[in-house]
Amino acid sequence: MATLNAEDVDFHSSLSIEPGEKISINAQANLQADHPLETQTWQYVRLILKNGVRTLAFETPAERTFEKNDLSDAVGDLQSVAHAYLLCRSPQDEALDLATKLIELAEDKRSQVLFEPAEPSFELSLKGVGGGLKLEFFVDAGNVETGIYRWDALGIRFFTNIQAVAAFAAELKAEFAC
Repeated sequence: MATLNAEDVDFHSSLSIEPGEKISINAQANLQADHPLETQTWQYVRLILKNGVRTLAFETPAERTFEKNDLSDAVGDLQSVAHAYLLCRSPQDEALDLATKLIELAEDKRSQVLFEPAEPSFELSLKGVGGGLKLEFFVDAGNVETGIYRWDALGIRFFTNIQAVAAFAAELKAEFAC
């Protein structure tokens, strides 16, 4: 589980992203017969926000996980993709993209990181503020639970530092094998 810790050691806050099961689907990007199905790989994630003694965990309910590998004709299971905490792994590797952006921030090659996955169940923002880094992370649980994209998020904000971001990026790369 990749964890980004706050710089405050007296009142511990953190954000954790834990990889789950990977699933592959065949998606029809265009309804024309001459366009082949595209194989996509998605990975469930568990999001954990800690602030002092409080912990919030967000994960896809077990009844919404896939039961098939080929979902081209399974509309109900396709809805499970739309209503889950996921990262796209192929054709675009969002875990690698996030880790790369975090490494670039730690190496002073960028001033901020704004990240929202293709299936928007959370949003991460990290930017330099007064010698430190300000993290804002919000989970849009309403998307997952109702299928309607709206701004109804729970989140966490804290200050962190370059060393913690670099460690988090390395953990993401190791945990997600990218």
